[in-house]
Amino acid sequence: MIRLYQFPAGFDVPNVSPFCLKLETFMRLAGVQYQVRALRDPRKAPKGKLPYIDFDGELIADSAIIQRVLTERLHLELDQHLDAEARGRAVAVTRLCDDHLYWLLVYFRWLEPEGWQQTRQAFFGHLGPALLTLITPLIQRRVRADLSAQGFARHEREDLLTFAREDLQALTDLLGEAPFFGGDHPCSADASAYGVLANLVFCSLQTPLNRLAREYPVLVDYCQRLRAVAWA
Repeated sequence: MIRLYQFPAGFDVPNVSPFCLKLETFMRLAGVQYQVRALRDPRKAPKGKLPYIDFDGELIADSAIIQRVLTERLHLELDQHLDAEARGRAVAVTRLCDDHLYWLLVYFRWLEPEGWQQTRQAFFGHLGPALLTLITPLIQRRVRADLSAQGFARHEREDLLTFAREDLQALTDLLGEAPFFGGDHPCSADASAYGVLANLVFCSLQTPLNRLAREYPVLVDYCQRLRAVAWA
């Protein structure tokens, strides 16, 4: 049995980490049998990040690598219905969600004052007032350094919201009238899209980005549809 190591569920979503939710959604859509092991400290992971899996004693990290390994070793057919054009579109959706919209989510949770107040208490409130005051500035400083290296921490807030509108509109346009990014059936790109979009549409943490995402009815309907398929 494959063991999936990830953050605990919470905040009205199966996982508050887009990459953990992405991977578990992929495994559900592909029919992979697994057991969840909840961790709070990603430093215990092979690459210092969650999720990772234990596959017959082999520890494999990074959601994209895990998807590829599972697809190859278990002969998964989640993307078999895609032609070349659809595969290219699926890669584009995946990159947009994993490498751009994800970082906007991080910014508005961890650096935006409204989001940070909620994230700080929700993630670290159990530590108690003394440790909360001591540790959380260090964690936020590390996130700021990551976002500065990535680039978003160097921009004005309104520019980031403009980026977000462009991303959300692009996803709306790419989805079109299809039920899923894989067309009539979900594909691996739907796992990436749901991982970040569900954390904007359904997550109880409230940020300007969450509120913005809920203004896109096509994406809200999409999240409800994918949830019914993968998480009912």
